[in-house]
Amino acid sequence: MRKPISINIHDSHLGIWQDDPHDETFRSDIYGVLIRQMRDRGWSIGRNEETHRHCRSISPNQRVGARGTLLCDIELAGRTVKVEFWSTTAKQENRNGRRYDFNKMKRMSKLDRLRVELEFRRIIAWLEEVAPVKVTRRDEQDLPAMQRIEKGCAESWHKDKTLGRPVPGYDYNRKSNDGGLLEQGQTVWFADRKGRIIRGTAYYNLNSMWWVIAGGQLFNESCYSLLTAAPADLRTKHNERARRNRLEAELQIAVKRMDYQRAHVLKTIIFGTEQTYMIWARDNQAYYRSQYAGYSSDTAGAGRYTRAEAEAECRRVPHELEMVCPDGSHVRFDREAA
Repeated sequence: MRKPISINIHDSHLGIWQDDPHDETFRSDIYGVLIRQMRDRGWSIGRNEETHRHCRSISPNQRVGARGTLLCDIELAGRTVKVEFWSTTAKQENRNGRRYDFNKMKRMSKLDRLRVELEFRRIIAWLEEVAPVKVTRRDEQDLPAMQRIEKGCAESWHKDKTLGRPVPGYDYNRKSNDGGLLEQGQTVWFADRKGRIIRGTAYYNLNSMWWVIAGGQLFNESCYSLLTAAPADLRTKHNERARRNRLEAELQIAVKRMDYQRAHVLKTIIFGTEQTYMIWARDNQAYYRSQYAGYSSDTAGAGRYTRAEAEAECRRVPHELEMVCPDGSHVRFDREAA
């Protein structure tokens, strides 16, 4: 009989953990058997091509799978096996893919949720035949916001024993965006994902993160994004980054369609009369996309920057980045001292 196994379930993630550093069969008896059983249930499971391409040494410990509209990622890390599911039909918000969205179970169709729950039950039932199992489920999304905070405080290992909740150990963990020091239960203002300013009540979480209850919802925000005083104009959206991304995307579309009049108007809105520059990453042999996020192999998808923006970024990593001028010439900043 194996030592007890802990199973932790959160959203669409299931983790299998065993505290036995001397057990050398965890890989074959748990990781290997889990993959074989899922294949027997109709899952198509193979290697993670991206991991295999960039880091072959850990490639045997990572597998990806698909069955119908469900995808999964299986990873062996030490004495832990992690299995994560997501659906190809779920509403996507994260630009990096549905796997990185929050609340993946809620985003799934009812049928996909039932399929994932069935996988959880099958995995638990199999492990109960192997060893004593303790199952912990951290699905607190349906709890009221304050109860979720209280539950987190009760389970936290970092709480102050006298107060019964975590407390910030340093002022930089509670310094707000406008320079004030946050206090437990204080009223704060912050911008939501769409840039709208909302007001809420802050409660300390961990490190520099604070829980904020606003409009009955619970947000997890960095102290650097919170304000201790209301902005002068509450109606103005704080969505400069999203606005810039949208305008640059429209600019690229206009250029591809050869609608140069519209492209000129959009360029003037974004940059005024300034000339635009690009950023070339030598290590990736590609251009930066808009707002320093991602890469493009051609100039059509490259982001545009003012000279000050491009130069500041290139000077930050001068051994990797080059500033591309309007005439196409490249400027390097790692040779200035030579």
